[in-house]
Amino acid sequence: MTIRCWVFNNTLCFYKSLINVDLCCPYNMRRFIVIFFLLVVSRNGFAQQTDSTAIDNNEDEGAFVIPDNSDPLKIGIKFGAGTSTMLGTEMTNSTLSIGLDGSVFFRYRFKPRFAVQTELGASFRGSNFEKIIGNYSAIKTYNLDIPVTLVFALDKTKTSNLVAGIQYSYLLNSSMYKYGQQLPEADAPGLNKNDILAIVGTQFYTPFVGFQVLVKYGLTDINEGKPWPSLVKPDNTGGSIHNFSVELNFLF
Repeated sequence: MTIRCWVFNNTLCFYKSLINVDLCCPYNMRRFIVIFFLLVVSRNGFAQQTDSTAIDNNEDEGAFVIPDNSDPLKIGIKFGAGTSTMLGTEMTNSTLSIGLDGSVFFRYRFKPRFAVQTELGASFRGSNFEKIIGNYSAIKTYNLDIPVTLVFALDKTKTSNLVAGIQYSYLLNSSMYKYGQQLPEADAPGLNKNDILAIVGTQFYTPFVGFQVLVKYGLTDINEGKPWPSLVKPDNTGGSIHNFSVELNFLF
């Protein structure tokens, strides 16, 4: 119980540290990575300590105790990176951008091969654009994400899974760039703060870590139709904008 409380308290502190933080700033981006890395290392350290205790109890020093992936309940940490862009009729010159994401997840297995997994996390996404003189070159977004997915096991060991579901995303902050320079905060692009994304992907678990690949597409048109900041062109014509991302995650 003490270990679980320690993990919960560190997780809570991690999310408190994300509130009102602009990951468009390189310093805050590094801070985000360091905090999450330390949380993962600490969690794994306690897990290994617990495993060692179990090994001693079983008097088998050569064994390595691995949590059973078929357990009815599982709480874990997800961290990864990926690419994202903005699709639609408004921004036809969009290119890929690199992003980060992290979350705490809860999985409930209600059937031998079926489970529901929900998460609370944050992500750093956006899009780059073709560099044209006078035009915007990038949009960066910082989001609060709550995905809910159905996990279907392809084998009896539950190590290979298919994943499908939806995600609610709330836009915490956004920044538009011209020539790689961030525009004033007051000139942030007018984007809808609420988005619903469809999710499809796969999971694969090894004895030590899980891997997850997800494709996400925004079902909501996030363009509010407001003029872009006056320092960039072309102006907003009111066309559609949809988020799109591909993520590679590590599951602990």
